[in-house]
Amino acid sequence: MLESAPLADGDEVKLKSNVSQINTMKTFDVIIVGAGPAGLKCAETLGGSGYKVLVLERNAEVGQKVCAGGIARKRVECLNLPRKLIEFRYDTVNLYINNTRFRIKSKNDFVYTIDRKALGRMQLKKLEKFDNIEVQTGAEVTKIGKNYVIVDNKKIYYKNLVGADGSTSIVRRYLGIKNNTFYITAQYLVPTKEYKECEVFFNPKLFSAWYAWIFPHKSYAAIGCGCDPKVLPTKDLIKNFRKWLIEKGIDVSDAKYESFIINVDYRGYKFRNVYLIGDAGGFASELTGEGIYQALVSGEEIGQMLLDKCYKSEKIEHLLEIKRKHRNVMNLLLRSGRVRPALLYFGALVFKTPFLNVRASNFVA
Repeated sequence: MLESAPLADGDEVKLKSNVSQINTMKTFDVIIVGAGPAGLKCAETLGGSGYKVLVLERNAEVGQKVCAGGIARKRVECLNLPRKLIEFRYDTVNLYINNTRFRIKSKNDFVYTIDRKALGRMQLKKLEKFDNIEVQTGAEVTKIGKNYVIVDNKKIYYKNLVGADGSTSIVRRYLGIKNNTFYITAQYLVPTKEYKECEVFFNPKLFSAWYAWIFPHKSYAAIGCGCDPKVLPTKDLIKNFRKWLIEKGIDVSDAKYESFIINVDYRGYKFRNVYLIGDAGGFASELTGEGIYQALVSGEEIGQMLLDKCYKSEKIEHLLEIKRKHRNVMNLLLRSGRVRPALLYFGALVFKTPFLNVRASNFVA
């Protein structure tokens, strides 16, 4: 259960940022590559055990991953995330099919936006109490061998390796697993408090089967879009996104531009003594693109498997079942062609129908 409050902006977490401080003479029971939600949750699960654990993060700061920051209500409840991490709670989502707005209201909060950096700081703070966990920032893994990784030209040995290094995972590449299905996203962080509602925009002519979004945060709004580049080439996505921004009158002149990949190509999570979690494992949803919940669950469950080799994860099986259902819906949308707008209209009407709303919300979430 996550109970610790997130750190204030001025608080510090003790980290090692000098690779030379790592004892390369000893073999770590577990090396986790990546200090995102998945990697830190895995480390927390191993905290206090007899395992010597090393977390390697290539960035100088934890929590820098580009992310829209939206998470479904059910996910927050399942994870018991502290309320202080939540920036805004929405019981209503504005869903647009072309220019038609459907105001989808839920009896409970439908979606939350969270502070991604605060989540990382909170996770790091929880690790401080464990003597067996070592977190190293500014430590990029450049090569992987059968029982070692290379960081800053130094070999560090492992018994078990966990890839928590995102959609472009070097651990996944070491295993020889390609990313055949992934999404490209484009996003602006607009410094404004103008937007008060969570909004999702389906426009098949501009975004094919995918969508654009507006997720308000405390000091900015995340405004972006995404698609499968095999269906809609990246250059066309960017052109269409700019056109959409102009149509909506959204000023991005002072905004920070970001682009990121969402790996949705799941191929398994255990390969002898090497594991893949979070986006490295392709756990993100093909329908919504959500990945924070999947990262935290897969990180915790792989940690349990490392502690108990006989452990069977019902939570991961549940994740994969949801993923299969979401994939089926996405495949239907992709095959629908000219009738795609009609399918989207039908889906929106399902959400607006009171006795179907709960079931539809649970399916998406």
